[in-house]
Amino acid sequence: INMIRKREIMKKYHIDNFIILGKKYYEEDNLLKALYYFNKAYDYGKNNDTELLLDIAIIYDELDDYDNALRVYKEVLANDDSEARAYYGIAILHDHKDNFEEAIPYYKKAIECDPYYSKAYFFLAYAYDYLGEVEKAIENYNNVLEINPYDFWACINLGSIYEQRDEIDKALKLMEKALDIDNRHYMVLFNMGVLMSKQNKINQAKKYYEQAIKYNKNYPYSYLNLGVLHRDEEEYREAIVVFTDGINNNEDSVFLYYNRACCYMKLELIDNAEKDILDVLRLHPKMAEYVQNDRDLQSLINYSASIRCMLEKSDAIVWKSLFT
Repeated sequence: INMIRKREIMKKYHIDNFIILGKKYYEEDNLLKALYYFNKAYDYGKNNDTELLLDIAIIYDELDDYDNALRVYKEVLANDDSEARAYYGIAILHDHKDNFEEAIPYYKKAIECDPYYSKAYFFLAYAYDYLGEVEKAIENYNNVLEINPYDFWACINLGSIYEQRDEIDKALKLMEKALDIDNRHYMVLFNMGVLMSKQNKINQAKKYYEQAIKYNKNYPYSYLNLGVLHRDEEEYREAIVVFTDGINNNEDSVFLYYNRACCYMKLELIDNAEKDILDVLRLHPKMAEYVQNDRDLQSLINYSASIRCMLEKSDAIVWKSLFT
């Protein structure tokens, strides 16, 4: 009996040690070693431990090994079919592949098992929004905010939906709430810029976009919107400065080159505009039709043999892509 008891103690010691090591390596972002030790704990007899199985499934997910993640989540549900986190995990696996219709029933099942599962409501709302079922998205973002009134991203996403529907007062209330939660996050500052612009509060909009850029120089749409505000007020040199700063930090953002080229044309800086349009066509050949149809660029196209040549090549690339 003592020998059996000793073996049980040693087995528990090994299992606990494997789990400790697994958590240590997971915290260090060494996923493969973490998975190795969690699987060792599993092999030593922890194969009915929900927390361990969920840890293993999450690591498989983070390693993009979705088949094994799904297998382990199903193992969790075989042991306990009321485990909300397993249903949520399976939904997330579908979410990764943009299979939102397949994800939705699993989010719903997670919520059925845990009515206060705010993350499940959040991603259910996102899935509905992606699929164009906006009313259901609104309902579920509101469910998130009922559970956690200070969910930053629920405020942002729901506010964005209202902004797109031109329900400005509702959108503004949510964005101001998000701003109270985190007044240094570029996305809420960007959205405040959009809302100020829609209310024709141009100076305030500019300030919000400038703040958005301050906190994230790699979000090109802040530069785009700020530059366009300057352009629309015929502040072409100021717009060029903004677009140039944006290009320096986001060199593949074709729309920044395009808008800078239009500003150069307004200032009759033809050679600069030519260079930008050539970069546009080099980065994104499908812009050829857009360039050709832009009346403001017709004189530039007539002037530049290089652009005409690039347009012909771009047309050929786009045409070929339709058959490959």
